Amino acid sequence: MWITLGILIASAIFFVNGKVRSDLVALCALAALLIFQILTPEEALSGFSNSVVIMMIGLFVVGGAIFQTGLAKTISSRLLRFAGNSEARLFLLVILVTSAIGAFVSNTGTVALMLPIVVSLAVSANISPSRLLMPLAFASSMGGMMTLIGTPPNLVINDTLISAGHEGLSFFSFLR
Repeated sequence: MWITLGILIASAIFFVNGKVRSDLVALCALAALLIFQILTPEEALSGFSNSVVIMMIGLFVVGGAIFQTGLAKTISSRLLRFAGNSEARLFLLVILVTSAIGAFVSNTGTVALMLPIVVSLAVSANISPSRLLMPLAFASSMGGMMTLIGTPPNLVINDTLISAGHEGLSFFSFLR
């Protein structure tokens, strides 16, 4: 138990510190749990077979690709043209676009997708990105609650219901 607690505390320190990439910290923590035989290899790798985990990884890759290809800059310039000079219109536009995307893409993936766009949008509009980042997070969460795939907990609930022998949820169950 003390070894597990030590690994947890060390991981938390590295996550908060931010000097080591978070994916490396997580993999090192997993490796430490394997080395000390706290987890079996099957237990350690079982999370990678979960469709929710695979989907989240894919969405972060897509979000990174959108930023690297310059698509974020293109989308932000079009949104900025539509919003004009009004910070209030820009604020509403970010909320509407993010919640619409968040209904059909995982909310974490939506934030990963929209984050570079919103930061680029804020810089282009000469406003602080922090003025749009919290609305981005809230809009993503609200949009995610509309559909089955909008947020990982919805998928987990559906998987749990099916595993327990109950009928699964429909795509728009949360809108009813």
